[in-house]
Formats: sequence, structure tokens, C-alpha cells
Amino acid sequence: MIYLHVTVKVQRGKMKEWTKIFEEKLLPAMNKHGQRLIGAWKTSVGPYDEVIDLYAFEDFTEFQKIREKLFNDPQIQEWLPKIYEITGPEESKILTPLGYGELTS
Repeated sequence: MIYLHVTVKVQRGKMKEWTKIFEEKLLPAMNKHGQRLIGAWKTSVGPYDEVIDLYAFEDFTEFQKIREKLFNDPQIQEWLPKIYEITGPEESKILTPLGYGELTS
């Protein structure tokens, strides 16, 4: 199992708009293509207006296949300009388990 850790900086005052777009547009498209969200958080202390999502994939091959389908999806393409309008820098990392954590396999 590998994990995709994504940190998105949302513009100040746009968190409700981001959440609505994510829940109504992005998440259904992700689910359709098999991208499994296992956790979503926003910062409460520290840098404001950050969203942190964690996704699980069987392996890197599955990650590549799902992400290719996802970013070629017309629904995602339709919403990318709006997403880029209300977000700043995004950081994505692939995480692999060490063996001693709760989410290891």
C-alpha cells in the first residue's frame, strides 16, 4: 500500500467554496475512478487555510492509472480553472509505510 499526501493552500476566505467544490465535484469524480480518500483535514493551528488529504493506493502502478484517468476526466477538466483560482501552491508526496504505524500493510 502507498499513500498520496496532498497539502493545498486555499486562499483566505475561500475555504467554504473549496469545500463545496471538493465535496460536490472533485470527490465524486475521484470515487468514480477509484481514488480512495482515507482522511481529510484543515489546519486549526499553524498555517491557516491549508487542507491536507490522504489517499490510499495498492501500489504505484494503480496510482498512475487512476491519476491518468482522473486528470483526463471532463468533469475534472471543467473545474480545474476554478480550483486554480481559489487555491495557491499545492504539495503532493507519495508515502510508503515503514512497518510500525497503524496504516501499514
